[in-house]
Amino acid sequence: MIKNILGTDFKYEDDKMYRKLKTKWKCCNDIKANKGYIRIGINKKMYLLHRVIYKYFNDEWDLTDSSSKNQIDHIDINPLDNRIENLRRVNNSQNQRNKNKKKNCSSQYKGVYWHKQNNKWLAYIRIDGKIKHLGSFTNEEEAAEVYKKKYHEIMDF
Repeated sequence: MIKNILGTDFKYEDDKMYRKLKTKWKCCNDIKANKGYIRIGINKKMYLLHRVIYKYFNDEWDLTDSSSKNQIDHIDINPLDNRIENLRRVNNSQNQRNKNKKKNCSSQYKGVYWHKQNNKWLAYIRIDGKIKHLGSFTNEEEAAEVYKKKYHEIMDF
């Protein structure tokens, strides 16, 4: 199905977005990514491809609204996986939470840190910009489970 977005014709086939350029269709997914994300120009303005794809499937959604309450998240954290089933609308807080674990962290798990003074594992999560302490644990895996449970409680849609 061909849809017009901001005056440009697009079609989505085989998990890829195509745009009409004069008389032929060009695959947008093949454009080189910049900082991990594919950007395309529409009417002399750059847009992130995953936002254009989300708009293609959600007519009522405002592509031009770039506010913190109107973000599109890659569920699997891969910015090149722009399949519609991997995209969801989130606010900035939710989007920031859906990231890989930081490098050089004391734990192998996200949201878990070793506290040297107490000799315990601490679990933390950020909710709406505020850090919430989830508890102290002697076992790293237990701390990770508490974090994971709270994460899914907040992130499940």
